Amino acid sequence: MGFIESHLIAAASQYAVFHRLTGEIVEPGPSVLSLLHAMKMGSGVTCEGPDLEALGEDGRQISKLIDKEFLMPIEHDALSSFVDYYVVRPLQNPAITFQSETGAVVLVRMSMAERVYSPQRGKLPPIFEETISPLATKLLLAADGTKTLRQVLSELQRENNSAREDREFRDAIEFLTRPENQLIKFSPTTENLADPFQPANIVPRNFYHSSRWAQPDVAKSIADFHVEGIEDATWEFDIVEPTVNHALRFPSDLLGGLEYGARFCDAAFSPAILSAQRREDAFNVLEVGGGTGSFARSFIERGRSRNRPLAYHLMDLAPALVERQHQVLGDLKPGVAHIIQNATEFDLSGQQFDLIIANEVIADFHVAMVERQSVEGDGQNLAGEGAAYVEKYALKIDDAPDRFYVNAGVFQFLERAWIHLKPGGAVVLTEYGSESAYPAEAFHLNHSEFSIHFGHLRTCAVKIGFQCQLQSLKEFLGIDDRQLVLNGREEHIQCLNHVFQRYGLTMPFALFAQREFEASFGELTARISVDPVRFLPLHRNFYYGADIDQFLVSILTKPAA
Repeated sequence: MGFIESHLIAAASQYAVFHRLTGEIVEPGPSVLSLLHAMKMGSGVTCEGPDLEALGEDGRQISKLIDKEFLMPIEHDALSSFVDYYVVRPLQNPAITFQSETGAVVLVRMSMAERVYSPQRGKLPPIFEETISPLATKLLLAADGTKTLRQVLSELQRENNSAREDREFRDAIEFLTRPENQLIKFSPTTENLADPFQPANIVPRNFYHSSRWAQPDVAKSIADFHVEGIEDATWEFDIVEPTVNHALRFPSDLLGGLEYGARFCDAAFSPAILSAQRREDAFNVLEVGGGTGSFARSFIERGRSRNRPLAYHLMDLAPALVERQHQVLGDLKPGVAHIIQNATEFDLSGQQFDLIIANEVIADFHVAMVERQSVEGDGQNLAGEGAAYVEKYALKIDDAPDRFYVNAGVFQFLERAWIHLKPGGAVVLTEYGSESAYPAEAFHLNHSEFSIHFGHLRTCAVKIGFQCQLQSLKEFLGIDDRQLVLNGREEHIQCLNHVFQRYGLTMPFALFAQREFEASFGELTARISVDPVRFLPLHRNFYYGADIDQFLVSILTKPAA
């Protein structure tokens, strides 16, 4: 049994225990958790059925832990219940092995005891390279989910043509399952072994922040973070906040061989959104929040290659991002016009655009709190900064809790976009959220950010005068989620790069379809026997970058005059 804690939400830390062999997680109450800590330190407990019943909910929790063999009698053999379980290398563990020049199998891993979000610039978690015992190596390489522990041990015995000491097996399993390694797990069935989020594939860990941008004594806004808090554009999007665009910034089979920005260009200029007919004057395009500039470059090159003259404007607040955008876009002719303004307040002196794009940026706009306050009788008043927006746009809040957020900055942005959009033009917004869920903070990032209530966004847009469409990002870009993609996130790429760089190759932080990975790294991977390198359909949602399933696209058009 191991203990784990999540400190991502400072005011609401979470505590749980996990089964070292299965990965299953249980969140006991405070009293039971204290008891488990005491038992972990060596204190024994004697109890029987009536004793547990008398403890009420605590007793039921202890019974559950006994049933799932988190707790066992002192004389019980901890492995005896699991010899007929399948042995698995968890999909969530980024550890790999490779064969060195000497023929030795080398393990490359990082600690699975904790996961640090938003690491400080240049401070990635250490990667360990080690040669483990021959028996542990054989157990690890055999853990492909097709054989039970009994079958694996039997095969290893036959290979060796002699009986091994039981202690040697137990030591190998203890090493492979300890909390900082979690290199193997056991599963009673093979039914869910392709699901990264089932217990046998989970590596339970302590969650922390290394660097969350905050000034405790000074009120700072989300906009302030972009002005002051982003130091390095590449680090921000490679490690801290990989966006969908950043993950797909290279030509991808997922997008018909195009980059994200290029595929977005085709979608935006479809007849359902903008007229694709050639015209003499340039389409006037405004992109809000340009990231590293990769989206703009792909969009512009695709548009101009399709004989669509584009006058491209890029608005941003972050000096580090603007600097990177100049580097990425500086050689384009005609050039890109850079604008330094806050998108929720922007004013461009009468300029109007055919197309305004806000791709993966509106979650960075500020939110406003609304609180229900009881009044005499059965009535209620709304208080808080957000109450004015509820009233102004007649937002439906019947299903709202007593305290909730509204996407105030998004509403302000839509007001400005209406003024700056030509009749017949369109605003295209992409972001994560849903049609009905109220804005929720993403605590894994190094700054405050809130999901989008797209139902409220639509209500606001219609009130302003827009005509609205809502699609999933998959639908908008035509992404085939059956495509096989490289399994794993930033840590998997870090471990792979640790090995690849020995041989002169570097793998960028990106989402790779199987064919693309094999074209670039397949020969080396086979030559040095890198294991495991696994591919899963995109819809399994365990790949580098944001969860594409969570992203929606709101298409707002201004009626032609």
